[in-house]
Amino acid sequence: MKTNLCFLITFLLYSLSWSQETLQIDSLKRLLKQKIGPAETVEITNELFELYLYTSLDSADFYRKRIGEVSIKNSYQEGSYFYNSQSGRFYFAKSDLDSAFFYIKAAASIAEKLGNKAYMADNYKKISIIYDVWRNDSLSLKFINKALASAKETDDWRLLSSIYVALGNRSFQFTQYPEALSYYLKLDSIYTAQNSLDKSLAAAYSNIGLIYSELKDSRAVRYMKKSIEVYQKLGHEEGVHYGEAALGIHYELQGNCKTSIQHLLRAKDFYEEYEDANMLAEIYMRLGSCYLEEDIEKAEEYLLKSNVLSEDAQRITFLATNNTALGDLYSARKEYRKAISHYNKTIEIGSGLENNKSEGLNVLAAYKGLIATYTKMKDFEAAVEAYEKRAVLEDSIRRYQNHLVVEELEKKYQTEKKEQEIELLTSQAELENQKSKNEKSLFIAGILILGLAVIALFILFRNKKRTNDKLRQLEAAKSRFFANISHEFRTPLTLISGPVAHQLSKERLSSDDKTDLGLIQRNANRLLSLVDQLLDLSKIEAGRRKLKLSKGNLDLFLKHLVEPFSYQSARKNLTFNTDINLPDEAWFDRDLVEKIVGNLLSNALKYSGKNGNIDFKTEVVNDEVRINVINENENLTEKELPKLFDRFYQNSSINQGFGIGLSLVKELSHLSHGEVKADKPSPGTLRFSVTLPISKNAFTKEELASASDLLEKSRTEINTEIIPQPQEEVQSNDESLPLLLIVDDNEEIRLFIQSLLKNDYRVLQAENGKEGVDVAFETIPDLIVSDIMMPVEDGIYLSNSLKADERTSHIPIVLLTAKSAEEDELAGLKTGADAYMIKPFKEEKLRVVIEKLIASRTAIQEKFSQQVFLKPHEIELTSIDAQLLKRIQIILDDQLTDPDFSAKVFSDQIGLSRMHLHRKLKALTGFSTTEFIRAQRLKLAAQLLKDGGVNISEIGYTVGFNQPAYFSTCFKQYFGCSPSEYVAVK
Repeated sequence: MKTNLCFLITFLLYSLSWSQETLQIDSLKRLLKQKIGPAETVEITNELFELYLYTSLDSADFYRKRIGEVSIKNSYQEGSYFYNSQSGRFYFAKSDLDSAFFYIKAAASIAEKLGNKAYMADNYKKISIIYDVWRNDSLSLKFINKALASAKETDDWRLLSSIYVALGNRSFQFTQYPEALSYYLKLDSIYTAQNSLDKSLAAAYSNIGLIYSELKDSRAVRYMKKSIEVYQKLGHEEGVHYGEAALGIHYELQGNCKTSIQHLLRAKDFYEEYEDANMLAEIYMRLGSCYLEEDIEKAEEYLLKSNVLSEDAQRITFLATNNTALGDLYSARKEYRKAISHYNKTIEIGSGLENNKSEGLNVLAAYKGLIATYTKMKDFEAAVEAYEKRAVLEDSIRRYQNHLVVEELEKKYQTEKKEQEIELLTSQAELENQKSKNEKSLFIAGILILGLAVIALFILFRNKKRTNDKLRQLEAAKSRFFANISHEFRTPLTLISGPVAHQLSKERLSSDDKTDLGLIQRNANRLLSLVDQLLDLSKIEAGRRKLKLSKGNLDLFLKHLVEPFSYQSARKNLTFNTDINLPDEAWFDRDLVEKIVGNLLSNALKYSGKNGNIDFKTEVVNDEVRINVINENENLTEKELPKLFDRFYQNSSINQGFGIGLSLVKELSHLSHGEVKADKPSPGTLRFSVTLPISKNAFTKEELASASDLLEKSRTEINTEIIPQPQEEVQSNDESLPLLLIVDDNEEIRLFIQSLLKNDYRVLQAENGKEGVDVAFETIPDLIVSDIMMPVEDGIYLSNSLKADERTSHIPIVLLTAKSAEEDELAGLKTGADAYMIKPFKEEKLRVVIEKLIASRTAIQEKFSQQVFLKPHEIELTSIDAQLLKRIQIILDDQLTDPDFSAKVFSDQIGLSRMHLHRKLKALTGFSTTEFIRAQRLKLAAQLLKDGGVNISEIGYTVGFNQPAYFSTCFKQYFGCSPSEYVAVK
């Protein structure tokens, strides 16, 4: 039993080292109700979590989730750290080590990104603790050393103290008592210097007491009582009861079982109420050991309880010790087969771990018990075999221990030898260095100033030259890269567009094929446009894009350019106004003007809402043409306007971004000696103004085109964003098909998904999260497929809103996004979404996910239809649905037998409209409100028929039917037999 004493440290003191100071709950909750920022909210919620962690796990879980919600909503990275770190502590307290390890690793990763050494040290320590529980000594040692190194770089002496406790516990676990005491004494020195008391100090006193207990030193009790005194001063109830457990173990090791039982029973009552499986496993094991001498029945009870808890938590040493004790117990009761079984379990558990002191001694004790048991059974052959195995094991352990001793001596010898050699070489080197310094000091002094000056000038010149060369090489390489990659893209895009155009020219194409081919063609053209823009930017940056000016009719040219946009605006229900009145003759670069106008108008079309206005106006001021493009936009602020010309600028996490078009407009404007700016002439509108010179005198001779370049260019495709829109898909009107809602701001994505699913589902559409929520509340679809990044409101808002509302909380939600990082997926799933898919997605995968989610709802309906009383805890439901069903059951318990209990009464009492109650029950149970009430009455009647003692007519009246004949008819329709036949069968 003594060899297992170290595990009290591993499973008890580590959890104590993770708890925090007790705070005033009421004052913290009052602070939380005030209007405060996310950082203050997370800090207060974090303190409440720590207070509840060791008193109420349910309350602690509530505040843990609150930290995560606030952090995600406000993109608060430090809050995300606290959420993951506290989640690790929460699951450790619940003995779910896999989940605890997952969250602590995530917290450590965030701490490294933040560069916070204190956070890093704390989480490295926790990782080391879990590896220690898993018996991975090398990784446990690695991370505790990392924790110590990080802690020493901080001023947090409490954190450093907790790591010394962990190091002391490791040494104690491996029976390295002097080393363990050195760590605990360091801790005592720190607290003495700080004149402070803390649970880490109390834990250290407990550990010192346990070491003295192992050594049978009378000072053990004094240190354990000092530990309890510290815990009492701190008001730490768990620490006090931990001290009781430690005293119980001490007296058990000293053979004073009577006193040991008194202390252990006090600790047992507390930890049973607190439900600490790790502590209870240890306490039950010690009680079982003590009762072996007094009450063998109680001993068996406690040892079996400890076995169950140890198996659940995979506590190897506890299992080995318990099985050995149970073997001794059953052998004493002459239940030899049971005894042999438990001895063999100990040997099986310790297989491969015999060199560990604790496991080795347990296995030896098991072999000893087997020998005695086989001897009592007069099975001498088996007894001899067990004896031989025990001898082999003892020899192996002895050799291993001798090897460790020799290895330790060798290390000490090599260390001392190296230290002597280093000391000798250091002395010789110091003498030589001193001699050399004396000889060279005068020479160095003479040339030092001159040499340093020359070297400094040379380094400055060389670095400047290298920097300039590197910058030139970098610019050239960047330009070559953009040019090369653009040219490489053009060939495959042409090979895609050509065959697609050929297929589209065929007359006998189905509607679906035309839609799919049109989608390919539009996106190939869009890619080609992006490639051209990249190529233009690379040419400008490399200085290879020259102006090709010519004299022409700018008025006619601009009218020619804006004509297609008028048609595109009409398709989007936008009002497109033009005001072009320019001189017939002007000097300009046709290609440059075409790209500037095309990008500005494409941008205005893309970001204008429905029924909005787009104005295109021109005017001439001082031989310069000013082109104004005005559209409605309420999302941008004045501060963000200059950033619009940055490549791929996004004004928020839900905005789809501005690409490179506006950046190209800026570069082209500057190339033509003009300028571009953005402003807000009035709230809710956005104006882009481009000013370009149109006088020949504004340009150099090299920039003016030759006469051969003055030919009119044919009309070209201005911007591939101006594309034919796909035709609307024909909707299915089959009411038996499930109803799907697709939410995405990209119309082509919505139509594409609709084309995939239209034969199997009825499909509705919405173009942003807010509209999706409104449609969902109105129609209650069977499933929702939603993008995450959308304007107005995003997919996270949609998921949170629908999952928090009783009317829609049951609807499965599939989130689609281009974000593929694990933390993004976790953020989506934490909102309550049922599935998360990365774009681009496989068609078949989307179909299967949707089918499985709808099938799961059907399974829930079938399970509810089999229950007489609603049992939401037995079925996977959201908390909102579970609470609703509990309310429904309470109403049914009170009203079901009332004949006047109808759908209207039901909806009034539940607080939902009749329509929403009907849809909710239909989704959860498959029944309408009336059908649900009738089904519940019939199931209750069936239950009463099973119980017997009442005639059929009375049962019909009892469950709320006014007419026995109608009751019998409904019963037969539901169960397939009459009530009398049902009674006969049952």
